[in-house]
Amino acid sequence: MAGSESLVAEVVAVVTAPPAVVVITGDAGMGKSWLVERVLDAAGRGRVVVGCRGLPDGPYVLVRELVSGLGRGDPGPVLAAVEADELHRVCEALRDLLDARLVVVEDVECADHRSRQVLRYLVTRPPEHAALLLTWTPGAEPPLGTRLTSAASTGVHHVEVGPLTAAEVAALGDGSHADEVRELTAGVPVLVRALVNHLEHDGPREALARKGIPQPIAELVDERLSRLPERARQVVDAAALSRGPVSVPLLSEVCGLGPPEVETALAAAVDAGVLVSTDGRAFAFHPPITGIAVVRMLHPVERRRLHAAYVAALRQRDEDALPDLVFHSRLAGELVAAARYAERAAQHTNPAEAVELLQELLSEPDLPRPERGALAVRLGRLALSSLAYDETVALLRDILADGRLPAGLRGELRLDLGLLLGNQAGDGDTGRAQLRIAVTELARRPALAARTMSALAVPFWGNCHVEEHLRWLAEVERTVPDRGDPVLLLATAVNRASTLAQLGDPRAWDAIAALPDDGATTGERRELLRGCANFSDAAIALGHHAAAADFLTRAADLAGRSGPSYPWQMATSNRLRLDHVTGRWDGLVERARAYLESATHTTFVAVDASLVLAQLALARGEWDEAEEYLGAHGLRSMNGWYGPVVICAAATRVRLALVRGRGEEAVGELSAAVEILRLKGVWAWATELVDAGVEALLHTGDLPRARRLLDEFAADVEGRDCPFAHAMVPFGRAAIAAARDRLDEAAALYGEAATLLAALPRPYEQARALEAAARCLPPSPGQLAEASRLFTALGATWDLARCDHLVREHGGTTGARPGRRGYGTELSPRERQVARLLALGRTNRQIAEVLFLSPRTVERHAARVLHKLGAPDRDALRPEDHS
Repeated sequence: MAGSESLVAEVVAVVTAPPAVVVITGDAGMGKSWLVERVLDAAGRGRVVVGCRGLPDGPYVLVRELVSGLGRGDPGPVLAAVEADELHRVCEALRDLLDARLVVVEDVECADHRSRQVLRYLVTRPPEHAALLLTWTPGAEPPLGTRLTSAASTGVHHVEVGPLTAAEVAALGDGSHADEVRELTAGVPVLVRALVNHLEHDGPREALARKGIPQPIAELVDERLSRLPERARQVVDAAALSRGPVSVPLLSEVCGLGPPEVETALAAAVDAGVLVSTDGRAFAFHPPITGIAVVRMLHPVERRRLHAAYVAALRQRDEDALPDLVFHSRLAGELVAAARYAERAAQHTNPAEAVELLQELLSEPDLPRPERGALAVRLGRLALSSLAYDETVALLRDILADGRLPAGLRGELRLDLGLLLGNQAGDGDTGRAQLRIAVTELARRPALAARTMSALAVPFWGNCHVEEHLRWLAEVERTVPDRGDPVLLLATAVNRASTLAQLGDPRAWDAIAALPDDGATTGERRELLRGCANFSDAAIALGHHAAAADFLTRAADLAGRSGPSYPWQMATSNRLRLDHVTGRWDGLVERARAYLESATHTTFVAVDASLVLAQLALARGEWDEAEEYLGAHGLRSMNGWYGPVVICAAATRVRLALVRGRGEEAVGELSAAVEILRLKGVWAWATELVDAGVEALLHTGDLPRARRLLDEFAADVEGRDCPFAHAMVPFGRAAIAAARDRLDEAAALYGEAATLLAALPRPYEQARALEAAARCLPPSPGQLAEASRLFTALGATWDLARCDHLVREHGGTTGARPGRRGYGTELSPRERQVARLLALGRTNRQIAEVLFLSPRTVERHAARVLHKLGAPDRDALRPEDHS
């Protein structure tokens, strides 16, 4: 019960200080009786307890029960007054008899009229040493009159018990299904507790399907249903089989009753607390678990008959009724008809709902093979754009296990399975294995075969050399038909352009330009959206940032006209990466975190956000947080997925290990990633890794290996269209020159890299190049000032501190200038940096290491931070307040 302990204490305090009257109200199941029991346990005084539910009809029945329960005193005057039906005498005599007792009357709404009048008298004139505790369930008419049951009535303590909050529901179990439990039960405590006790490892709906309805819930629902007339029960049974709120006209057709009869039945169901009106025109079960229980109480034959009645009633309705027709046809046992409706629904329903419908229908073991195969193909196509894929993968595998399917159909299903595994699941090797088999199975279906081969050509997929990808690309160009399904042909063209773009092949731009600006159908628009996501991914890695922004703008337009999809999730995550590399860091942490929270169905795609957060944390000197983000599933190469995010994550791990003084670990991370790249045979998207790798090898004194790594990288990218790589080659050459004490040469190369990086733009790497150039010579005030400006604009706390430290080492000054006003009670930029690191739990020594300060200086800053913020200690600080 919500606030249970404080509520018990509140009521006990009232009833132990007579005279007192407490009225407890709340819907059935909210815990009124539980509260009474707890109060009785704690009150510790003489009591009489009477429940009104189930008492026989007749005047003064409750009064007689109270007298019988007292067990002491002379009941004669009360009973004599009752026999004479002298109401005032009954009231006075009972009041005298109740002195010094705790009187509990439950379910007052069920008491007879005369007894209610007596209770009303006692409530307004409670005995001097007695306390009254009454409970009632709200209904059409307050049992003690409007005034005495209102919150404004003088001298009466009102306690209303309500539903549990989500947090209170979570506290009753392990919390993993709290939202769904609360949705099903509406937070009604008795229902919540029964359902939570019913759960094991699966969710609430799965537990209800597997184990049936918990006994306390079944009893509560049965008790409510028992109050209904037969006609109302018939209408409630039909309403329970609806997929959602149901209207009077539809129930009228299903039940074969006139609308007035249905309205009368629904009114009775509402009065009994079984149904609620959602908008005055439709009715639903509240809480929803009530409807589930009603369905379970129906005989299977009656359930099937009612589902068939729904089909007959819905058959002539518009396309919006198709999902309902699939649902009712399936449960009526009309599987062929259900398949027919599902085919139509897949064309007119949003993809997520269509995927769910098809999954449910395909799980029917009696679905005939022809319909099963056709629906599986439809499901596979839809699932390629879906945000959820696990169930579809399992279904496709089960269907492919049927060796009697025709080869062409098997190939089409296997193509979808391979694409799901390689895309949504990030299992490139397993996906490619399925695609290779599909190519053979699709020998007589050239458009599908070409689509399959085009997927095998994509370089990010699979533990194989780039030459294999190029062979598949050549095979596509040789065999793709001139005519066929426009969506298939467009998908093949998108994959060809994606392959060329990922390889940094200059022909990619012509291939992209040859694609249509828009699609005639939703399927074509989704393929173009997928292309824009792929192209932006490659463009960010290669350094074509303006083009990446254009692709993402176009993707947003296409997504707005084709609905939510997996490719749009890809494009959204690519936007985070583009904002990071181009220096749009303001608010990026919040956007990346929000994306992680929302992308629960696409955790593999969401790793882009984890990478961005790790890179931002590293630049701010928040190394523990960076390491945590780098642990996200999908940020290490696995199962043949070698896209830019995986390689950038490896580069970030190398840098993190270096700053933490773990040189051997940095070189180990580098070696593992370089082995992958050599196996793949293409370096176009490995620029950040090579940059970090050269730094790590020079740091550990391995100059020859650093030169070999850079030479191998430079040789591969020389003929590729990858401006970021071309900008970082002189950066790496400069680092090697500096390691060989060729400082003039190094400074010139760093300057060349900074110019190229500014043109992309890549402001973070540009600032690093300017800072490194200044280290090669007596510090150039202009270069250091520009590097400091860029690091400041980005919010790269750690890099800025390192840059400022270089200035101080050479006798320069940073921070405030003479004549500049102080910050007063506001935090200075340095104090904000210290405050954030304090809030993250760093010690003074750790902060000093990040900000290149002495521990004593940090101690002074920390004292000023706490003073200005009025914080008693470091534990009172929060990181988000100082971002």
